[in-house]
This record gives sequence, C-alpha cells and structure tokens, in this order.
Amino acid sequence: MKLRDMIPVALGEKNADCILKNAKILNVFTGETEVSDIALFDKRIAGVGSYDNSDNITDLDGLYVIPGFIDAHVHIESTMLSPLNFAKLVILNGTTTVIADPHEIVNVMGVDGLEYINNSTEGIALNVYIAIPSCVPATSLETSGAKLGPDDMIGFIDSHLKRTVGLGEVMNYPGVLSLEPELITKIEILRHRYKKIDGHAPGLSGKKLNGYINAFIRSDHECTTKEEAIEKLSKGMHIFIREGSAAKNFDALIPAVNLYNHQYFSFCTDDRDPLEITEQGHINNLVKRAVAKGLDPVVAIRMASINTAKFYNLRSCGAVAPGYKADLLVVDNLHDLNIKMVFHNSKLMVKDGVLTGDMNGIYSKTELTGYSFNPPEICEQDIKIKDTGRKIKVIGIEKASLYTTPLITEPTVKNGYILADPARDISKVVILERHHASGYSVGFIHGLGIKEGAVATSVGHDSHNLCVCGMNDADIVLAAQTVKKMNGGIAMVKNGSVIFEFPLPIAGLMSDRTIKEVTAKLLERKNRLELLGCSNDIFMTLSFIQLAVIPQIKITDRGIIDVAAQKIVSLYE
Repeated sequence: MKLRDMIPVALGEKNADCILKNAKILNVFTGETEVSDIALFDKRIAGVGSYDNSDNITDLDGLYVIPGFIDAHVHIESTMLSPLNFAKLVILNGTTTVIADPHEIVNVMGVDGLEYINNSTEGIALNVYIAIPSCVPATSLETSGAKLGPDDMIGFIDSHLKRTVGLGEVMNYPGVLSLEPELITKIEILRHRYKKIDGHAPGLSGKKLNGYINAFIRSDHECTTKEEAIEKLSKGMHIFIREGSAAKNFDALIPAVNLYNHQYFSFCTDDRDPLEITEQGHINNLVKRAVAKGLDPVVAIRMASINTAKFYNLRSCGAVAPGYKADLLVVDNLHDLNIKMVFHNSKLMVKDGVLTGDMNGIYSKTELTGYSFNPPEICEQDIKIKDTGRKIKVIGIEKASLYTTPLITEPTVKNGYILADPARDISKVVILERHHASGYSVGFIHGLGIKEGAVATSVGHDSHNLCVCGMNDADIVLAAQTVKKMNGGIAMVKNGSVIFEFPLPIAGLMSDRTIKEVTAKLLERKNRLELLGCSNDIFMTLSFIQLAVIPQIKITDRGIIDVAAQKIVSLYE
C-alpha cells in the first residue's frame, strides 16, 4: 500500500476498488454503530463515510459490518488439516487472522517444520502470524524429533520478521523460575525485538506467578477457573479464553469478564478438530455463546478482534476504520452473527456460506521434506507388566480438561501380570518413541471408556510419539503396527482386526485430504469408537496425556511423569 495512492481514495478524489454502501458499522473504539459507506482500496479500508466513486458497489441495505475475527492462539496441526484447508474452513466462520504456534510440527521436524508452516501459509487468504515455538523439546522428560535453539530462532526471525509476532507459549515454567539459560536466552531474543512472550502456566499462583511474569510473559490460555483468571489478570496478564476440543474453559471463565476489564480478554481455540469447527463454528461460536451468556455484543466482538490485535501489536487488524486491513464480516445481527459475507484484503471470499475467492498462496508447491516415522517394533511379551504385589499409579482423566489425577489402586492381575480392566475403565497405555526407535514405556489410564480393542495415534503433544491404548496386548501391538505402516496416523483394532485407519502423511500430524474427506473420516472414527464401547471422542484427550507440563501425572516414551516435580516416577507405589 502506498500512501500517495490511498489518500486520494480516502478523499473521494480517486476510485475505490470496492464500495460497501449502507452498511451498519460497528465501531469497536466507541462501541456505537453508524450507517455509512466503506471504501476499500488495495488491501485496506480507505475511508468510512459517503462514497460513490467505484465501478464495484455493493448495497448492504443495513446489514452489519464488523471486523474479521482473530484466534489468539492456535495450533493448526491439531485440526489435522493442511494449512491451506485449515484456512478454507475457518474463514467460512469469519476468522480472518490467526496467531499460529507451530510447535507440534517443529517438535517433529525442527526448522524444516517451521519453514513448512510459514511457506504453506504465505499469501493465502488468511492472516497467519507466527509465534516461534519456545519449547522444542517441551521438556527433558520426553524424546523429541528435533531441537529448536536460539540460533535457529534468530535465523527464522531475521528472514520472517514481519510475520513473527512473538515467542510461543512458554510451557516450561519450572525452567523460567530456575533461570534455565537457554530458555531465558530465547525470551531475551524476542523481547528485545519488542515481540510478545506467550504464557502457559496452568495453576501457577502467588510468588511463582510473579517470577514467571517477570520474564516478560504477558498472556495465558491455561486458566481453568474464574479465580485463576482474575489473579493472572490482576498481575497484568492478558487472558485468552480457550475452548478447544479437549480443554473447554469458556463456561468457567466468561463470568470473569466485565465492562472494566474486558479489554484484557481474548478468545482462542488452541486445539480444535475440524469436525467440531464444522458443526459448531470457530471464534464466531465463542462470540455467540458469550452474547447468549449476557455479555454485551460489542464487548464480545472486541474480545474476538481489536483486543487481540492490540495485544500482538497488529497495527492494522481488528477494526472497521480508515487505514485498517479490509478484513470484514457482513452479518445480519450482532446476536446470532449469521455470516452473509467475509472480505479478506478487500476481496469477497465467502458469500452465504460458500467460498467465492481464491485461497491459494504465493507458493504453489509446499512439499514436506525430512520427515520419517520410526517407532520401535514391539511384541506382546515386550509390553507385559509384572505384578510385584504393590499398588500402581494410574493416570486419571478429568472430563473436559487437560489435567490428570494420579490414582493409586490395586492392579488387576492374571498369571503374574498386570492387566487392563474394562470393568474398572482402566486401559493399558504404551508410548513408543517415533523419531529414532529408541524405546517405549507402559502404564495405565482411567476414564477413556474403552471396553475392548485398542486405539493408536501418532498425534501426541508435544513430541508426538506413538500412543496406543487398549484392553489387550494383541490388539495394542496390531494398532501400533498399523500406524507404523501408514507412516503416521490413527488406527483402531478390535479382536485382531483393524476397524479404522486414517493416514496423516504430513509429519504424522496432518492429512492432505480435503475438509470434507477429513471430517468424514472423523465421523467414521467416532462411529468406530462406539464399536469399542466408547461413547466419547477420546483422541484429543489421548494426544495430551504425554504433555508433561500440565498437572498432575502424564506418561511419555521415557516413563510416568510427576509434572510438579518434573521427574520420572515408578509405576509401582
């Protein structure tokens, strides 16, 4: 955009590329609405007022125009869609900007994964800003496929400064508090470039929270209670209200928002599968739910737009005003938010729920190189666990939460070996290191609802080792072998037969299939789970049981993890 071209359009002296007439514009700065015209030129809003000079005029006849929505924190990989197909899905729901933290693919592939996400989203019809992953690997208690050090980060920032908005969620809060040199160096690199440092500090409070915030960490998306959100807010943190597929914090946190503090709240999805987005929506769904809970529509829309833009210093996003990016939603009202049109960079991309514009980016070919899937081979004997006469630690799943509880229980034993027990909803879980075939660990998990068979997935935060859960060793081994043959993906086995396969050829995390094909597979996955006696879609839950930075007990390829102590502990109590 050149000022010498834009300003004459704003003055009405030069034709606009497009004029939206008779729009009822929501002003996120004043909170008021006004009926006016919007002149679009190049990728920007040239002016708001009375405009007629254009060969392309659309009369909106009093429909509302609001800013495009912004997802404050998302892992594109968690949708299992390619980045381009992810963009096609979320723009249908009015999301025109996302802050992507690609630490899933970077934990698998390092800089190659970071470049893949950057290249595959360059110039597409979605603003994709990147928060460079801070924790690759997330902890020293798991085996990652790569390491992203300070030198790697500097190289990427120097090449992609414009799209780099900050340092991705700093999950290793014990490392911050103990002044771990490399982590502190990463923070210093970004903060001295005046970029944001995103937080990830579930349950952190008091003096530890003070110390964490002192590292210039100014956001958090891990709050699970109103009280936690208020404490973090009171100490200067910007709160991202998360509603993903596994972690659902919206209902608990929305009561914390009021007219005095709402400018320090935003919405994010973090990890949300495409079936849920297709059926329920994206950020638009959270705005509608907030309004239904009694929040003023202006406040809810601010939380989904200008609040996030201001936090990340996105100077031209988040408002319908002169000089701002022409990322606009046309809706019928501010409560139901039925989306009639979506504009991105002045181009009509969506009309009446149908993609109308070209979504493709600058790079016609974004091939993935340097990826391999290499878990160890196992047999039934390998994963048998001997009974020692002692109680065992079982990972207890908490509903709609990423938190887990250590359950100390008597094991179910047969012929001297500890078994899974469907009557007690206790499954065996095996984590196989998928990068170098270096080993595996075995444990038990309560609350999945599986009654027979086995499930396996190569999606496991954050190192994405192969996770297999089941009720008998033969099915567990077959499920693991099936995912290995696919070079990454999801599988289900029942009574020695494979009943579901879904390859994920992009780093074992994402599919190269269309949105329709992926959502169809996810519906099939849901139906196949019912054949195993499971009524809930547990795969997002399974992907988080390896995340050794969320309390209280997790399992990685190296063993059972006491998260608070950040150490490997015995299965036996």
